[in-house]
Amino acid sequence: MSTPVDTQRRIGLFGATSIGVGAIVGGGILALAGAALSVSGPSALLAFAANGVIAIITALSFAELSTAFPHSGGTYTFAKRVLAVGPAFAVG
Repeated sequence: MSTPVDTQRRIGLFGATSIGVGAIVGGGILALAGAALSVSGPSALLAFAANGVIAIITALSFAELSTAFPHSGGTYTFAKRVLAVGPAFAVG
């Protein structure tokens, strides 16, 4: 005896949001890469490499911050200890 198959297609909020963010980010990266390459030529690869180094340094600093403040909202907690509440809220 066969079981009924659900043939209705569904997408939840997370799936719809993921599709939208992926389209925006993916399209933006491809459009900006094309514009950068058309303006600066092959030296755009150096700019992308420099951006990669900056991204790695930023990721490492956030990793260090998350180990110093291991609970949720570590960035805000650090900023609240160093700054006033208003700027800490903007940072968090």
